[in-house]
Amino acid sequence: MALVDYSSSDPESADEEAGAVPATAKRKKTSHTQTGADEKNSTSTALPPLPAAFHDLYASTVRVSTTDDPTLHQGRKRVNPHKPGNWPSHLYVEWHPAAPQLHTLSALLSALQPALSPLSVDLTSFLTSDLGAPQPLHISLSRPIVLSTGQKDGFLEELVARVKGCGIAPFNLAPVGLEWHRTRESERSFLVLRVASAATVADTGRGDSAPSPASAEEAKEEEKQQPPQQQQQNPHLTALLQYCNALVQEYSQPPLYAFKADNGDSAFHISIAWTFAPPTPEVRRRTAEVFARHATRDEIQGLRVRVDGVKAKIGNAITHVALPGRGKRRWEESG
Repeated sequence: MALVDYSSSDPESADEEAGAVPATAKRKKTSHTQTGADEKNSTSTALPPLPAAFHDLYASTVRVSTTDDPTLHQGRKRVNPHKPGNWPSHLYVEWHPAAPQLHTLSALLSALQPALSPLSVDLTSFLTSDLGAPQPLHISLSRPIVLSTGQKDGFLEELVARVKGCGIAPFNLAPVGLEWHRTRESERSFLVLRVASAATVADTGRGDSAPSPASAEEAKEEEKQQPPQQQQQNPHLTALLQYCNALVQEYSQPPLYAFKADNGDSAFHISIAWTFAPPTPEVRRRTAEVFARHATRDEIQGLRVRVDGVKAKIGNAITHVALPGRGKRRWEESG
């Protein structure tokens, strides 16, 4: 039985298959400009979006080799080589950009590639698959970690209990900057959007514009005088990260952003593309120039990323743990 069994409800398709409508007639008909009524009818008959749980069931690729063969993965190497009895795992927030959001991000990459090509930087987009299908984007809440067969079930049970008891309501994030991030483990450079709480961005009114050298010192001094809670860019993500870090450390795994204890809440980001080329000063300069003059910059900073839960990927199994809403900590919903 097919996964999703849609009936042949398109009369043009059915008639053409039966030989009732010539192909030339169909091409002639579909070449006409749609009227407002046509567009309305087309919208009303569009298929509904798939439920969120569907993405978790079919998010993983089929394993074609148990050895580290970079030729099967665009030259990429495994961070944790496969070993029998080990379960590569990851905790993260997942974002499925809507079609207009995907268009905005794609336009940025299209404008950036010509500027970086002379520097031998070939961008590989995370936005779509090789077949052009939209892909989810991620905000990491853990490093790539490894659990044993005896640990994985208990780990997941603990994660569910802690997230459901955290009292954090769903919230919104907003992009606040575009940067390059190089990872030593994978030998890749990632183009990332830094994110902050949408409520924080709305309160401060600050985007990605950097202060002048004179005002930068004033801004630092002003930040020192603010209460600690006002300095936080990502209070909700930071709280979730603390729960995740505590859990992975109990399982003898390394925490995420532990080396940035003072400003770790500014390190959260969404990767939108990658390359093997290093992010040289010239690469960073051209990237900043394109982003500064790009027509969709304001649109990108106006995007909103909804966070309604934490994803746990253990092996090829993905579990969505929903945020519980307001609880004992009385977190306010952002955005």
